[in-house]
Parts: sequence; structure tokens; C-alpha cells
Amino acid sequence: MTDADKVVSTLEKNYIVKLLKQGQRMDGRKLLDFREIKIRAGFLPKAEGSAEVFLGDTRIVAGVKYDVGSPYEDNPDEGVCTVSAEFLPMASPMFESGPPSEESIQLARVVDRGIRHGNTLDVKSLCIEPHKQCYILFVDSYIMDHYGNLIDATAIAAIVAMINAKLPGAKMENGNPVFNGSYSPLKINEIPISVTFGKVDNIVFVDPSIAEEMILDGSISIAVDESGNVNSMQKFGIVPWTQEEILDCCKKAIQIGKDLRAKLNLRQYAPKM
Repeated sequence: MTDADKVVSTLEKNYIVKLLKQGQRMDGRKLLDFREIKIRAGFLPKAEGSAEVFLGDTRIVAGVKYDVGSPYEDNPDEGVCTVSAEFLPMASPMFESGPPSEESIQLARVVDRGIRHGNTLDVKSLCIEPHKQCYILFVDSYIMDHYGNLIDATAIAAIVAMINAKLPGAKMENGNPVFNGSYSPLKINEIPISVTFGKVDNIVFVDPSIAEEMILDGSISIAVDESGNVNSMQKFGIVPWTQEEILDCCKKAIQIGKDLRAKLNLRQYAPKM
């Protein structure tokens, strides 16, 4: 965790808390309002699928690539999908170059869990031949500008890149995969939406900005699917959450996820075949 005193002055911190207690935010939002979301898809020519997502000023670029390899022994008729996240130093003075940080690994795992537990991708459709060959998908996310709430922004970028992706058709001949020149989009069953709640002095609000993140007592990210199910949940910070607070956040996350899906219409970014 970054030391808030080094980033947010005491005066600004007190002002943020004062506004939150009044049900307001520094950028004019209410407690349950997301920042504006802008999406661009299919702009990386060498990726199977790509997305650029702005959540306010937070900017994430995600791309999908594939390889062909052997399926796992315990899932011989399924393909593999992995999610990664990279914090580029130019995105924030808090990021440093070098090997993946603990925060970037955690971000990737939280986003991956929302996708995996939500039955988002039909992994069986990634199998070329059981026990022998399958597609291995790599969903790589890059934080380009960090202005708060990386989890929700990265989750949207990852799913849009997957919706936008297409893979070549293949079959096995003489023990090797042979591509037939056709392409088809990934089979997406569910579209998970991540909703992150911040908590300051028992005040709970969504989509914390970078300044708000610096003063959080804690936060919780909840991934929900189109069927209204909670797929995954990740708590951050040491502050406790009551059972009532968590249940209330789950209910709000389901409704917010429903509203965001209707507004963003993410399936429109599927490739035109």
C-alpha cells in the first residue's frame, strides 16, 4: 500500500472525507456513480483481439494472443486461458520497472478469477483434439494511465478483448494441428462485470479515484455475471466489513453490473465475420 500522507495532503484528505460524508465526490459524482467509460476495440492488428478502456482518466490496453499446446491432464478436452497485467512505469510515479510486482500479480489474479469462476469462456471450444492439442489463450493487460480503480477497468478491458478476439480453425493431421484458413470468434458464455467499493469511515462508495484510493481504509471488488450471480470477491486492506455491508455491496454490484452492461453493450465488439 502507498503511504497516503506522501501523496494526498492532510487538507485534501479532510476535504475528500467531508464530501463523502455529504454523499458527494470531488469530481461531482454521487457515492454509487461510476466515472465515464469509453471503449475502443480491434485496433491492434497483430493481436487476435484487443481493447482500450478509459475509466475516467484510467487507461488500460488489453490484447489476446494464442499458442497451441497440450491440455492439462485433468481437463483433457479443454483449452487454457491465462490473464496477466503489467504496470508500465509511465502510467504512474508509483510504478517501477523490473519484474512483476506483487500488486500487478494480484490484479491479474483478481481479474482472472472473475473470468474463470463466471464461466465466461467456453474452454471446451478451445480444444483441437482431447488429450493432444488445444489453444492456449493469453489475455495481457497493460496499465497505461493510473487514476484509480485498476481492477474494474482491467476487467472490462480483458473481457472486451476476449469478445473481440477470433481464432483460426484447426484440426489434427498426422499428430499435428493444421489450420484450414477459417476464423471464428471466441465463444463467450457470460460477461462478468467487476464493481469495486471503497470504504472510508464506514462510508461505502464505488469506483474510487486515485485520490480516494490513497485514503481508503479498505476496499472490496465483486465480480457479477449476467445471470445476477456473484462469481468472485476480493477484499483489500485490514479494515473489517460487516456481513450486512458485504451483502449490501453484493446487491448493489449486481444492479450496477446490470446497468453497465445495458449501457456499454459489450457484445457489440465481437468481430464481424
